[in-house]
Amino acid sequence: MMGMLYNPGYCLAGKCTTRCPFRNVSSASSLGPRLLAPARKAQSSLNFSENPRQPLTVTHGLFGGKKESSTATAPPPDPADAGKWWKLNSDLFTEVHDDDTFYNELNNSDKTFIAVEWYAPWCKGCEKSYPEVCKLLRASDNLRSGIKFLKVNVEELPKPMVRTQGVTALPRMSLYRAPSAAGLGPCSKAAPPRPIAVLDIPFSKVKNLKQSLTTVLNNPDAAFAVDPNGFIMATGPALSPEQIDKASQKRKAEAAELEAGGASIFEKLKAAAARALHWKVACHELPLSQQASAQGLDHSGKQPSGPAHATAAPSNGTGNTASSSYLAPFVRQYGESFTKARQDFLQRHPTYGYKGQIDELYPKEVGVRMKPLRDGQVQQHYLDYTGSSVYTQSQLEAIFDELRNNMFGNPHSQNPSASLSTDRIDEVRRRILRHFNADPADWQLVFTRSATGALQLVGETFPWSGSSMFRYLRTNHNSVLGIREYAIQHGGSFQAVDESVVDEWLVAAASSPHDHNNPPAEGSTEGPTYSLFGFPAEDNYAGVKFPLDWAKAVKQRSTEQHKWMVLVDAAAFVPTQPLDLSKLDADFVDITFYKLFGYPTGLGALLVRTEAVPLLRKVFWGGGSVALATPGDNFHTMKCKPSDKLEDGTVSFLDIISLRHGFDFLDKLGGVSQVQAHTEALRSWTYDALSSLRHSNGAPMVEIYGMHAHPDRKQRQGPILNFQLKAPDGSPLSYRTFEREAAEAGFHVRTGAECNPGACYAYLGVRESEVEALAGEKEGCDDDIEFVQRSIPEGPPKSIHSSEHLAALANSTIQLGHPAEIALKWINVPLGSVRVSLGYMSTFEDSYALVDFIRTNYFDRQVS
Repeated sequence: MMGMLYNPGYCLAGKCTTRCPFRNVSSASSLGPRLLAPARKAQSSLNFSENPRQPLTVTHGLFGGKKESSTATAPPPDPADAGKWWKLNSDLFTEVHDDDTFYNELNNSDKTFIAVEWYAPWCKGCEKSYPEVCKLLRASDNLRSGIKFLKVNVEELPKPMVRTQGVTALPRMSLYRAPSAAGLGPCSKAAPPRPIAVLDIPFSKVKNLKQSLTTVLNNPDAAFAVDPNGFIMATGPALSPEQIDKASQKRKAEAAELEAGGASIFEKLKAAAARALHWKVACHELPLSQQASAQGLDHSGKQPSGPAHATAAPSNGTGNTASSSYLAPFVRQYGESFTKARQDFLQRHPTYGYKGQIDELYPKEVGVRMKPLRDGQVQQHYLDYTGSSVYTQSQLEAIFDELRNNMFGNPHSQNPSASLSTDRIDEVRRRILRHFNADPADWQLVFTRSATGALQLVGETFPWSGSSMFRYLRTNHNSVLGIREYAIQHGGSFQAVDESVVDEWLVAAASSPHDHNNPPAEGSTEGPTYSLFGFPAEDNYAGVKFPLDWAKAVKQRSTEQHKWMVLVDAAAFVPTQPLDLSKLDADFVDITFYKLFGYPTGLGALLVRTEAVPLLRKVFWGGGSVALATPGDNFHTMKCKPSDKLEDGTVSFLDIISLRHGFDFLDKLGGVSQVQAHTEALRSWTYDALSSLRHSNGAPMVEIYGMHAHPDRKQRQGPILNFQLKAPDGSPLSYRTFEREAAEAGFHVRTGAECNPGACYAYLGVRESEVEALAGEKEGCDDDIEFVQRSIPEGPPKSIHSSEHLAALANSTIQLGHPAEIALKWINVPLGSVRVSLGYMSTFEDSYALVDFIRTNYFDRQVS
């Protein structure tokens, strides 16, 4: 290994101590040839190809090249686990996926000793040492019969619990004496186990493992320690249960004494602060706005009890009282028609309202911020959930209560406030993965500034080449379309396709000339070409949902020379639809949290397949993403853990910590499946009501886009209603005028192309050439161009004869450039529309008020 720098690996305590020879070193350092040879020379000496994706070939074996005889045969690998090194040799270990199982396996062990191998799927040191550990165990019947072996992915267990087991670096193995064998009670969260020894097991030290484990087996009643060379040695008799209990009681007493002393100091400081506050009030030194709250404290700093200072507890509501109070203004405003419509709606849609909770929750969680803008209005109506969801009062109270009662610091440190931030961030990461049913071994969560930031990260780090293609659905968000600039920058190509083209591509027996499923040019040594296919789980314009099984079908088009990877934009999908990542064969999924529950903004995430992480080519590095760097030479090493490597600088730790309160509120409603049922009920009623609106001549008042009338609409249509208002003659009415008038009436909707030109222009019939021509007409950044003008045939198509031309010219006062122009008329083609989007706190009252507003204000309205 001489000539190659060993790079520090990821450490759960925040320090890099495990050496890992796999990470990228940008160039030679000034440390000299004894410590670091030039990168190219070091790679060639280890048979490491110029392509960083090629595996490292190591020629020497575990015991100096000697072949060990194996008494146990490894089972054939499961094809479904291809590429997952941690799934190999699974018969040697018991897999542990949560802390309860961990405790149960220790408590119920049929063997005296238990050895736990701690790993992470992204840990290259673990990946290198794991085969050698398996080779050792398979060759030793004695070790397998005397020790129970567990395997734990550190991403699946709480980080504080992992640290209590001595796991502060990877790869590592901890050994335990079974509680029953030690005469101790069962271990649990309240009484966690204590390892008898903890070993570092990087590749270079695996050769010591057999001797250490044999030492433990040969000394069942001994206490152990690890010497400086990494060997376990017996140090004398193990402590008895009584001695362990006595030491534990002593530690608890010391902790209680420290806690009591701290509490006493705190009470004294609190009382002193209260006395100073009352003195300021008495001397009129405190502003009037603060005196009322100050009067509520006595001289001890406590709030006095009694009727004068009693605080009314918030009413939980019985349902009937809260519902009647909330609905009364609507009944007064709309009369019996509203009451009857609501009753009919509830009978037809029993899944609405979270089993009756919405009438109680909405007024106090959202309605308090939606007061009428002017007299005569009942309340404002929020109908832009795809733009941003709404936060709730209880969510905010929980967030700021946590901030008031804890001190959170920069997670890049190891002080108490930093450690608390680190632990909470880890909890949130696991909470998000659970929400999407994502196995932490298969998926890595990277926090970004938004869904757009996540998509930008994919574009910047994707392994583009001159043969790469970025193929994407036309109805993608602008932020997905922008990825094509990276493909072009690297010499690749792009292609926008419709849904029908995707279906044809995926079922075609042979690739088309544009398929780019061809091998690289002859003589290429760069390895396979990587291409990317991107599509939305649900488009943000009309709410059309696309088949998630496209991801698997696209990846099956890969060959050895050309690999297809898949990006799914889930930002508009996940707020109202369940996403099960265990069933999604994508490589990248982007989400944003303010569209889930309104707060915080400026925070998104990229979910990345673990096996895709090594392919990403990170260029910029800084902050906590780098493990080592020098200012003079072009030298740096990136951290191993994917989130550490891909998250630049200090993450928005306070915003991340606040996420759990948003997920708590979703759980209170019954989870996203209940949100899906709730919003689907509202979508169905609103679509039926809008599509039934008619002018006096019978012409429809509204043209709705999407797949609302599709036979399988529940699977193909999300809770978005995008529409164009129509005049009695079918001409489009101004969507910008509607936006202004609706805003004055208290409706929160969005108009325009909604950052999705592909979907918008396809539904409205706008040609790309017409849009491109507008660039020359705009005179400023704030120009609003609402229509393009287009000439179309007047009336139904027909043949026009010369005599008709002459008659038309004789009766016309218009100066014609060409006689054929008499058969044409100019029409306005809109460049946008109206989008109404529903979410988890939408109500029937919102939808009813919208339909009534359109019926009242746009009946028989003409184009102005």
